Amino acid sequence: LNWVRQPLIETLNGLVPTSDPQPPLAYALFRGWGLLLGESEFSMRVLPALVNLLGIPVLYALGLRLGGRRMGVLAALLWALHPFEIWHSQDARIYAIWAALSALSLWMALRALEKQRPLDWVLYITAATLAAYIYYLELFILIALNFYVAYLVLIHRQSNRKPLFNWFTAQIIIGVLLAPWFLQGRLLTASGYDGTSGGFNPTLLLTEFLPTLLFGVTLPAQLTSVLWIFFLPVFILGFISLWRGQRHYAVLLALLCLVPLLLLSLASLRLSIFTPRYIMGIIPALILLLCKLMTSWSQRNTWQRVTALGLFATLIAFNTLSLRVYYTDYAKSPPWSEIATYLHQVMQSGDLVIQSSSDIAFTLYHDDFSDIRYLPANPRQPAGEIRQVLEESAQNYRSLWVVAQPPGDWHNADVRDDWLADEMQPVRTAFIEGMPIRQFMQWDIMPEEIENPLASFANTAQFVGLSTFLPLAPSEGLTLWLYWQPLSMTDTPLKVFVHLTGGLNPATETNLWAQDDQFPQDGRASTTNWSADLIYRDVYTLMVQTLPPGDYTLHIGLYNPETGERVLLNSGSDSYDVTVSLP
Repeated sequence: LNWVRQPLIETLNGLVPTSDPQPPLAYALFRGWGLLLGESEFSMRVLPALVNLLGIPVLYALGLRLGGRRMGVLAALLWALHPFEIWHSQDARIYAIWAALSALSLWMALRALEKQRPLDWVLYITAATLAAYIYYLELFILIALNFYVAYLVLIHRQSNRKPLFNWFTAQIIIGVLLAPWFLQGRLLTASGYDGTSGGFNPTLLLTEFLPTLLFGVTLPAQLTSVLWIFFLPVFILGFISLWRGQRHYAVLLALLCLVPLLLLSLASLRLSIFTPRYIMGIIPALILLLCKLMTSWSQRNTWQRVTALGLFATLIAFNTLSLRVYYTDYAKSPPWSEIATYLHQVMQSGDLVIQSSSDIAFTLYHDDFSDIRYLPANPRQPAGEIRQVLEESAQNYRSLWVVAQPPGDWHNADVRDDWLADEMQPVRTAFIEGMPIRQFMQWDIMPEEIENPLASFANTAQFVGLSTFLPLAPSEGLTLWLYWQPLSMTDTPLKVFVHLTGGLNPATETNLWAQDDQFPQDGRASTTNWSADLIYRDVYTLMVQTLPPGDYTLHIGLYNPETGERVLLNSGSDSYDVTVSLP
């Protein structure tokens, strides 16, 4: 929507770079690819997959540089099987592209520092600039590399100052190339983007970040919460093994792991961006530390070779398990296409969608995305702001359709539902593949909802409207809106009954197939004190998914729950009857 379907110049000059913040090459790449190969889901998804393949030879080259051919092959294999890389390579997003270009930039930086040839410096500057123009947080990797070069000169006391001069010349050139975009005032001060993940939580560095950056997000939670106990010592041993032979590379990998983590943590104190995908650039360092340990131990005594083989088998087993769960049992995102199809069938003019997962992909399928609000927009959105948006929306729209649920760990996750429960009437509910879709309306009735009186129940109430909604989703029931105009108050509270009858029901050996009995408005209103000046919308749901198709009769009426006595209509009947056809 933002990257492909509108001209690039409109994207870059509009609000997209601040509301959907990406560097310009991200927009340009997808826009050009869409013009070349079309806007289908496949063409959009295949672009990251193809670019991320570049990481396989790059990891081989990095492993070859640090530990020889065996380490290179092992590193390339772990990248090719990496569940988090595969996960993001199938998204029409930028993370997998950035991950591959970031790894390429790292390799070219090391090559330029070693060879000191003009061509290598040009290639490094190009790769680093492209990676930063693909994704902003490549700057974290650039900062880590600058710390590494400072270590080479100041701590390692490298006598030749030419590499230092060439390096910082390259950094100046990269800075000049990035400045026209990165130093725009609107990006630095006018962006309203607050992130859509969580805030800083140090415990997640071990229990979520480490297992996710190793094996993706599809391993069981009970397993990922303890994986760090095993793998943290493994990484420390990998660092020690590299330190003994190639101290400067050990420092490099440590900086590549720690500096982005630290910088992301600091940024997360103000923005809701504390999530592993934002530091995918450290995955090569993690892979190389593992590979160094395995290749080093494989060349020593028997028990170390066995241990190295066991570590390799463990990595392959966890990768395989994660990929299997992802492939067979895991839904990466909600079924937005099916949900949008449902909404297109049920929504009317003046309706608003409250989308609660903060997933902009929903708007690809829900074409009229002007009538959408994201609440909560992020875990830091103030409760007062959420309530204010809801109040304004309730006043300005006929009804609110609430789609999805915010993550449970968001501190403001319950604000929206609590306000809706207090202020609005739930009138329709459906579930599509477990995703809730709920419609809410003001308690006050709009004139267009009312019909001429359909029936009068003695001197108790007039039945002035009936709206019937057939189920359009597998888990949705037959929804009925009944409208009551009180004529008088009763001594005892009456219940409303809605019965669906037809031919013989073999389960009950009666003609009753479904029913829903309740006090008006599920107890919110009572016939003992309801007001003749008001009209009451009353919602009922009959579960009819298993009923045979055909014509059925709805019986609607009032009765005394203490005696079972029904209130008669003026016509003498004890219910208002209407025929409904179930497909």
